[in-house]
Amino acid sequence: MIMNKDSLLRSILDAGIVGEGGAGFPAHVKYDTQVDTVIANGCECEPLLHTDQHIMRTRAADIVVAMQAIVSVTGATRGVIGIKRKYTEIAKIFADCIEGTGLELVQLDNFYPAGDEQTLVYEVTGKTIPPLGLPKDVGAVVANVGTLAGVADAMKGTPVTHKIVTVTGNVGSPAVIRVPLGTKLSECLAHCGGATIADPVYILGGPMMGRMVDSAEEFAAKVVTKTTGGLIILPRGHYLHTMASRDLQSMQRQAATACIQCRLCTELCPRYLIGQDFQTHKVMRAFGGGGDVALGAMQAALCCECGVCELFSCPMGLSPRRINAALKARFRENKVPYEGSREVIPAQSKVRPYRKVPVPRLALKIGIDKFMNIHPDFTGDYTPAEVRIPLNQHIGAPAVAQVKAGDFVQVGQLVGAVPQGALGATVHASIAGTVVEVGNEIVIKGV
Repeated sequence: MIMNKDSLLRSILDAGIVGEGGAGFPAHVKYDTQVDTVIANGCECEPLLHTDQHIMRTRAADIVVAMQAIVSVTGATRGVIGIKRKYTEIAKIFADCIEGTGLELVQLDNFYPAGDEQTLVYEVTGKTIPPLGLPKDVGAVVANVGTLAGVADAMKGTPVTHKIVTVTGNVGSPAVIRVPLGTKLSECLAHCGGATIADPVYILGGPMMGRMVDSAEEFAAKVVTKTTGGLIILPRGHYLHTMASRDLQSMQRQAATACIQCRLCTELCPRYLIGQDFQTHKVMRAFGGGGDVALGAMQAALCCECGVCELFSCPMGLSPRRINAALKARFRENKVPYEGSREVIPAQSKVRPYRKVPVPRLALKIGIDKFMNIHPDFTGDYTPAEVRIPLNQHIGAPAVAQVKAGDFVQVGQLVGAVPQGALGATVHASIAGTVVEVGNEIVIKGV
């Protein structure tokens, strides 16, 4: 398949496609590159989520078409679809779809975080992305399978208007559902039978990297965006809730008094194990001692915030991940550049095969093992009476509203455009109806 690069990138821009497996980087910018290898990320490494698995089961052919297109426009000589080996049904589906296309299927072990972009690049290519680098630095580009399904739609002129979401945990009827962007997450929960426990807490995303919301009032304001993959309901006081609720001062006191410098946070870190010179225990030592801007603390800038150090490795129950995140935020706020090592140390990866974190053991450690046998079925579409579509669902500048209160819009109509000369993504109406409010969100009341 030979594609016109400008035409494909324009269709992706017009469709408002962003990376669905991460922070929402605009895809038309990401794919405007020249690389050797394109990798489809179908590993879905977060426990309990089944969103990408559903997309792969039902849209494998579309994913293959999009992969062929991106391989063509990036000049890549290799296209790889990466999934977990345990996805036997999906493997068979892809094996049929890629026949004669030149694409490969690579199957990974069931470890966390197999779906981390830099980990996946290492698994597929054997190359280590340098600290603070990007996949293109080693000749690769990675695309989430949900993003690729969106690219296939964009090639047909269809923009991003809906999202597949897993709703699970302490839920009446756990399910995978398809909803319009801007749907309240509280409505998704109600549609799936509601919480089965009193006074729950809510994780937006996966249990390891998702955002914890511990008040019903805050949860009521949350909506489905282009990067929403899951909603997990847990009881208040759950291990994950307790770990997410610590304040920075408490974390610093604990780091100062309880960190035993055992190095387990470093030795099991996915970044360290692919050869990056990132040593989390040094951050803990510097932070606990009050040296927030010491070279050891500066290493926090290299953290991918996967949570292995905090939720699995540390025998003292400390918070390396959250400390790293807090320090990174402080560095950004004070415009402190990273001046540490960008060295790659290949010898570190020799022990990697023996230090991958098995997902079943991780689930047991973080207290979600009782939910692991829930395999939510896809129950179809849910359409709310009203949506609140944020104009900022991506990395970059918020979209600029293209409608006003009182306008009638159709599904797929442009309601937010990329500001001139800025990095951003377009936004489209997800239901047909009347615009009732325009601000940071476009509020549409359905017909």
